[in-house]
Amino acid sequence: MDATKEFLPLKSYRKGILVAVIIPILLVLVLAYHLYQIKLERQYKVRFGQYEYVSQQLKQEFYAAHVVLDSIAVNLAQPISFQKPPEWLEDIEQHPEHYYHALPNNGGEIVGRGQVSEALFATKRWQTVLSLNTAFDAALALQGGLYAVAYVEDDGFAYVKRREASSSHFITRLVQGKFEPDFSLGNIVVGPPVKFFDRQMFALGKKLSTVDNAHVLMIYDSDIIDRWLLNIGSLEGTMEFKNQSDEIIAGERYDHDHDGLVNSSAPWQYGLHFIAKPAKEPISLNYHESYEQFAAPLQREILLELALLLFFILFTFVTIVWLSGQIFVRPLKHFVNYLSLQEHTPQATLNYPIPSEWQPWFIQIKQVVEQKSRLMHALKQHNQELDDEIKRKQQALKQSFEAKERQAALLNAVLDSVPDIIYFKNIDGSFIGCNRAFEEFMGVDKSDLVAKTQPEVTSGLTILLEQEAAMERSQEQVATNFVLGANTYFLTITPLKSETGKLIGCLGVARDITAAQEAYNALRDSEENFRAATEFAPNGVILAAISGKILEMNKAAKRYLSLDKNTGEKQLERLFDEQNWQELKPVLAGLLKEQKKVVEHMISQSGKHRWLQLSISLVWDKNKRPKYYVIHIQNITGLLLAKQDAERATLAKSRFIANISHEIRTPINAILGLADMIKSEALTRVQNKKLQQLSGAANELLTMLNSILEFAKVESHQGTIQYETFQTCHVFTTIESLIKPLCIQKGLEFELQVDPQVWPYLYSDEDKVKQILVNLLGNAVKYTNHGKVGLKVTLVNDRAAKQTIKFAVWDTGVGIKSQEIEHLFDAFTQGDESFTRRHEGIGLGLAIVKQEVALLGGDIAVNSTPSEGSCFFFELVLDKGACPVVDSHKEVYCLTTEAHSLPSYFAGLAEPLSVERLHAMDAQLDKSIVVIPPEAALDPAYALPGNTALLLHSEGEFPEQSNHIALNQSVFYQSAYTWLAEFAHMTQTVDNVCMQVAGALCLVVDDNNLNLDITENMLKQNGISTIGLQSAEHIEEVCRSLQPDIILMDIHMPNIDGYQATKQIRAVWSETELPVIALTANASKEERAKATAVGMNDYLVKPINSTQACKALASNIFQSDKTEEAFFDYEFALSQMMQNETFLQTMLDKFAKLCHDYLEQVAEIEQGSALFELAHGIKGAAAGLGFKRLAKVAKDLETQSKTITTITNRTDLDVLTNALSQVVCFIELKR
Repeated sequence: MDATKEFLPLKSYRKGILVAVIIPILLVLVLAYHLYQIKLERQYKVRFGQYEYVSQQLKQEFYAAHVVLDSIAVNLAQPISFQKPPEWLEDIEQHPEHYYHALPNNGGEIVGRGQVSEALFATKRWQTVLSLNTAFDAALALQGGLYAVAYVEDDGFAYVKRREASSSHFITRLVQGKFEPDFSLGNIVVGPPVKFFDRQMFALGKKLSTVDNAHVLMIYDSDIIDRWLLNIGSLEGTMEFKNQSDEIIAGERYDHDHDGLVNSSAPWQYGLHFIAKPAKEPISLNYHESYEQFAAPLQREILLELALLLFFILFTFVTIVWLSGQIFVRPLKHFVNYLSLQEHTPQATLNYPIPSEWQPWFIQIKQVVEQKSRLMHALKQHNQELDDEIKRKQQALKQSFEAKERQAALLNAVLDSVPDIIYFKNIDGSFIGCNRAFEEFMGVDKSDLVAKTQPEVTSGLTILLEQEAAMERSQEQVATNFVLGANTYFLTITPLKSETGKLIGCLGVARDITAAQEAYNALRDSEENFRAATEFAPNGVILAAISGKILEMNKAAKRYLSLDKNTGEKQLERLFDEQNWQELKPVLAGLLKEQKKVVEHMISQSGKHRWLQLSISLVWDKNKRPKYYVIHIQNITGLLLAKQDAERATLAKSRFIANISHEIRTPINAILGLADMIKSEALTRVQNKKLQQLSGAANELLTMLNSILEFAKVESHQGTIQYETFQTCHVFTTIESLIKPLCIQKGLEFELQVDPQVWPYLYSDEDKVKQILVNLLGNAVKYTNHGKVGLKVTLVNDRAAKQTIKFAVWDTGVGIKSQEIEHLFDAFTQGDESFTRRHEGIGLGLAIVKQEVALLGGDIAVNSTPSEGSCFFFELVLDKGACPVVDSHKEVYCLTTEAHSLPSYFAGLAEPLSVERLHAMDAQLDKSIVVIPPEAALDPAYALPGNTALLLHSEGEFPEQSNHIALNQSVFYQSAYTWLAEFAHMTQTVDNVCMQVAGALCLVVDDNNLNLDITENMLKQNGISTIGLQSAEHIEEVCRSLQPDIILMDIHMPNIDGYQATKQIRAVWSETELPVIALTANASKEERAKATAVGMNDYLVKPINSTQACKALASNIFQSDKTEEAFFDYEFALSQMMQNETFLQTMLDKFAKLCHDYLEQVAEIEQGSALFELAHGIKGAAAGLGFKRLAKVAKDLETQSKTITTITNRTDLDVLTNALSQVVCFIELKR
């Protein structure tokens, strides 16, 4: 029920709100209509202004035409005196009704009615035509819409010049006089419109004389005039272009009634009609626009404005209504409902949050209503309260009695369940109660104790009475221990007091602590024993709290820390000096933070003469909370001194080995370099044999040196693993290529067996794996005189990311005795020492192998039987390397048999193909790749396909052909996968690498003259221009002048070593601008790291061969426009001098002097022609002596100078200057 529906003030309020919104809407509608009329009037004025603008443009065009006609009349009045040309009578076309002649050289057209007469060719008429030619051209050029200009005489003769002479219908209309205006209307008149086909034209004419009808016509194309009208104005209606005769000559016709429209108060009511008076001008413009077209934009605009105003009014109205509803109407409705309905008030009104302005009124009404309600219910409540009070009293009395009974029973149960002896007495000493334990302790029932004193029950236990008396005296709790028989008890007597604090009795509790007392005594004895053991321990012991407070410290600790025996130091910090304590603090903090059990720390004490090792542990409680530190102190001074002596000895040994490496590698480099150079010369068979013996001895010496260095690294624990992904097939084919020739020399067979399931790419240290296997196989060949040597690689375990691989190297050699196996892997041993004299080597191979295998995570073992052979084997867990994705543009097939399955990594790469299917698909396998495993090639049904497919097969199976790729049979599947993934990168040979760097300019810096000469000659044989320096003292100056492509820098040199020289170079040139490669005999990792740190690009270890040098140069010379061309072709230059080196050097010296002259000329040159001659001369001279890079620079400059008059930009000249300076420096350093 809603009482506000009949509330009259609210009804009137709603009506008022409705009227308040209707009136503004009506006003807005009236205002919009008035605004619409204003916009119409304003838009009318805009349209009229636009019409006036177009009319003015029309008048200006008419005035321009008038000027043109006047100029033509002036030209006619002053004809040009020319003789009539003889071709005047030639080529006149006579038609039935008219004649026509086109003048040559675009001179216009002559046309006339009737037959050709002699008068046509009078000199005067010819002069008239010539006078009009120029004027007509000017008229056509000035008037954009002008189609033609014509001069017409009475006898029908006309001279015409038009923009295009393609239409003969125009000439016909002109001869017929269709364009002639009515000159009775004026001197300058517009003729009627003339239509032919899809075109319409009109003429503006001027009569030249009052004597005859000769006149000039300017003929316009109506379509062009229409477009002109649209371009000059923005009018959107219809425009009419009329002449004096009220004929429409351009635009569109608009049917309308002029009467009664112009004087209307709303001239736009029936559309816009702007009419010009025809009598004023020869041409007039009329404009017409319908009302709908004129008013449509304004209507849309006014409707949009009206919508916005209505939206604003309605939004304002809704906002006001909502606010009044929230502020006034809604509270009023709830107020009326509450006032009218009172106790029947709806829940919505009761839950309504009253606005603050209405609260005083609601409060007053609510007070009245509540007062009435209270009065109505008062009597009922009083009566009910009396009844309830009586019932509550009765219930409470009953409940109190029951509660006391329950509490007494509960208290007795609790006391009886407690194992402690409990009793309580009154102030007079009589027992009030006790628990069952006290009954058993006293041997008396509770009923016999209550209300009796202790002397009445027993004469013993006087300790209870004594403690009760002590409690009465102190009025506080007392406690003590007493012994009764074999047990010990802990007794507490607690006073019982009233609410006022008066003593009313006591409570006694006794606990049997016999077991705890025994444990305490045992703990005390244990602590005394521990303290005695700690105190007299040989090592120092300190117990310290987490806060740093010292809990315990023995005599040894005081002695080590130089403390007095009777010291009372209590803080750990004060036991150490400031430096040691600052080092110790983070160690203690780390134990707490990282929750370590034990950590060791070393400090110096009493200066540098004593070193103490502190083993610190942290003791935790059962809740894992730290309790205290235990610090054990040990004097390790002697041990440390021994360690330092050992380290000094190791360091001295490492330095000795490094020096030996450098000193021995230098002569070995010379020996091998000279041997390599001599190989290219013509030698006798004996000389060749001796040269091979020399190279073999040098390589053997180098191998021993490498073994010593590697063992030194292993022994000093400097060996590290260089992890990288490597090709499995490359490792084993490399090993086979090294070992197989050794076996052939001794008449042995070599067998290589690799499990096809071994992953094709492994992630480990490739060099160490090869070194281990090569050492083992080398030993096997060395100790085997007949039979076989082999390597077997087996997959033990295959997981998702790792493989466990077993390597076994076996032989049929002399074998090893069981008692010698124990010392087999020791350094400088070779099994049975009797073989030391028969077999070469220094006995380091197996020692290195054992350490390297351990470094890779394996353990090597050996099985051997004397006179039968040996087998060395070990297992390594190797990560699977990331296999390159094979994205072949050809289909890949693999020939399979039922007895053999493909390895897992190969299964998804190639489509399996049986022998039968191979023959069936023979013609379809063109441009595909067919993989033929060794086991498939043994199938009797197999035959080579007759197509051009690319075949991957094992070595020795098929004759060599262009489409056959032979792979190593032992690692066939791995090789096939690698070839398919990376065959595009496997085509570059050593010769290609050497060809890449041929022509480069290399600077070699080495203080050893022999090594310098060997390196120069090695590079020279590969076509590399080389300059050698024995010192790096002026390296920066030389590099600026010589501009080498790359530098080979020796490390160890007097005065300035390779590191210092490289730093000087890097201060000027970056690693890409001028690469530097280290050239040294020291192969240590530290020297490599140091070379990289100072900015060296690469590292070559002596001795080096030409292949190593070319590869290093090819990978570090950064290709650019400069390095594309060879610097100096020595062989070409020598051939030019008929192989006479002395003559070549003489010519080079002369060319150096000539280059100095060239440099002076370049500095002074200003003209392009002179530059052309100079560049041409340099090009020829440089090319003749083999300086290809200089010749190219001169050639480019010669080409550019052909288009240069005066030289303004000398950038290219600077390039030429640098090239000349480079050649001069090269020749001077070569002397």
